[in-house]
Amino acid sequence: MVDDSGSRREDPATAGRDRDSDLLLPGLTVQRQAPPEALLAQLIGTLEIDTSTNCLVVRIAVGTAAGTGDSLVDIDVAWPPGWSVAIRNGEITLIDAAGQTARRLGDEVWVGGGSVDADRAGVVSCTGRKQVFVASGFSGP
Repeated sequence: MVDDSGSRREDPATAGRDRDSDLLLPGLTVQRQAPPEALLAQLIGTLEIDTSTNCLVVRIAVGTAAGTGDSLVDIDVAWPPGWSVAIRNGEITLIDAAGQTARRLGDEVWVGGGSVDADRAGVVSCTGRKQVFVASGFSGP
């Protein structure tokens, strides 16, 4: 709440409550069923939020042809069935199907799976992209 001077003041209705509910949860692409085939690629990057779509993505560095440095690319990952996003201890957290914390925003992830068309994967891409990386789980740290 803001008082007449424009300064924040404590809302008595929420005083002492956990502020986790103040954070905005990002969207997430989730598979409806496990993929019918084994996909053997590996995606290594950082769990981030695509700010243009508010979707949880894996951000990877891609080298440029001219050798001038890396550019960052956000990959929409279709997580296994039952996975979700939650706020735990004030952090945006990826939750596995068993309800356990899988990774937190900013963590490096190694994801097994492969890139396929969202239609073929039977998912609606959170970012609106035609391709998603269908995850089978974590394959590294």
